Amino acid sequence: MEYGIIESLKNLKDCILSVIYSGNENCILCNNELYSDKYICDYCMKSIMICRDKTEIGNVNGTLKFDCYSGAYYSGSMMELIVKLKYKSSFRSGHVIADYMYNSIKANKLEFDFITYVPMTKKDFKRRGFNQGEYLANILKEYTKKPVISCLSKIKSTKDQIGLSKRERWENIKGSFRFKNISLIKNKNVLIVDDVLTTGATAFYCALELKNNGANKITILTGAKSRV
Repeated sequence: MEYGIIESLKNLKDCILSVIYSGNENCILCNNELYSDKYICDYCMKSIMICRDKTEIGNVNGTLKFDCYSGAYYSGSMMELIVKLKYKSSFRSGHVIADYMYNSIKANKLEFDFITYVPMTKKDFKRRGFNQGEYLANILKEYTKKPVISCLSKIKSTKDQIGLSKRERWENIKGSFRFKNISLIKNKNVLIVDDVLTTGATAFYCALELKNNGANKITILTGAKSRV
C-alpha cells in the first residue's frame, strides 16, 4: 500500500513538471530557438564529449574495484547542464543528462536488477529540495524499466570536496554512508547513480557498503566524469 502511494505521488510530480516545462521552444543553455523536441540545440550539443572509457574505482591497496561508466566528460555543455540541475533546479537539464547516461547503459550493455543513488544528509536535502542523483535514477527507471530503491543513507555531513587533495577527499567521505535494511539486494546486481565522478571516493564507499551487505555485482553510472 505504502509503495503504491509513493509511486502515485511520484507520477503526480512528473505530470506537474511536464506541464510546467512543456512548450518551451528555446535551448535551455543558449536560449536559441529549437527546431526539434530536444531541450538543447545542435550547437550546444557539439561541445558534449561522450565518455566511452570504463573507470575502475578501487581502494588504496587495490584489493577491491568497481566499474564506473559516465555519459560524457565534465566539460562544455555537460558541465553547464549538471550545474543547472544541481544548483538551479533545472529539471529539463536532468533529462538531457539522463539521455546520455542511458546511451552509456546501452553502449556498454550494462545489466542490473535495481537502481539506487548516492544519498544526501537530511540537512542537505532540505537545503536543496531534491537529490539530483535520485532524480536522474528515476528518469533512468522509466527508460530501463528497472526499479529504483533507496538502500543507503548518509549519516554524516562532509566538507565541500572542492579544494581538497585526493587523499583528503577520500578521508572526507570515508564512513559517511550506511546501508538500510533492505534484503532485496542480496545476491542482486545494483546500479549506483550519481551526477559527477571526480576522485571516485563517494561512489566507492557507497558501492563498498552495498557489497558488504550482500549485493552481487555493483556498477556505477554518472552523468559526467572529470578529467582530473
